Amino acid sequence: MYPIYLLEDNELQRNQYAEFIQNGILINDANMALEVASGTVDDFLQHYTPKRQALYFLDMEILDDKLAGLKIAEKVRQDSPLSQIVFITTHDELSLTTLERKIAPMDYILKDNGLENIKQSITDDIQKTQQELRAYNHLSKNVLDYKIGSRYFSILMDDIIMLYTNKDAPGRIFIITKYQLAEFNGSLNTFEEDYPNLFRCNRSFLVNVDNAINYDSKTRILSFIDGSTCEVSFRKNKELIKLMSNNH
Repeated sequence: MYPIYLLEDNELQRNQYAEFIQNGILINDANMALEVASGTVDDFLQHYTPKRQALYFLDMEILDDKLAGLKIAEKVRQDSPLSQIVFITTHDELSLTTLERKIAPMDYILKDNGLENIKQSITDDIQKTQQELRAYNHLSKNVLDYKIGSRYFSILMDDIIMLYTNKDAPGRIFIITKYQLAEFNGSLNTFEEDYPNLFRCNRSFLVNVDNAINYDSKTRILSFIDGSTCEVSFRKNKELIKLMSNNH
């Protein structure tokens, strides 16, 4: 379920916007849910957990802080670059500030335009988010996502050489790509399930066979374009030979 967050300090408006969001979900038959509707920054942050993707409707001014929503948006953008942000505000003069701070909101809804326009804009934004989510899901088959701390990163599948674990660093995954090295907490089993186009050579290695250049079936050593190698388990030997012959 795709999560939606709402931050609005005016209780009446918050309830109205929450109703508009629920209505927009129904109209678009969207696989979304309004998870949080907060009236203060503290309450919002208490319920906030970084998501790979989410939709945020944020009032710019919360209580006496004219830039509260903007600060939240900066945190969201840092934590999850793929999330969508919509400002609902009376402060049209701050639209340039969002550009300067590289927040890149999907929409900027002005409260002065009236409830019907706000309702329609929210419905349209939910529809647009749903369309972009479908496009991302199509693209994500060719992209591997991982998380370091609270931030998400994406790498083109074509660039991946391998993911592997090391017994001296339990719970850590190391990734080698054509252009970078990285490490993060995780499980190879999870990545094997999520990315079936990667091949499990043995308990410790998950590799992109498309970037392999040679396989010696006698030594069971698989070599890659960057010079790295990995040993293939005996029970995976025949499966890899067949896979390599299909790929080349």
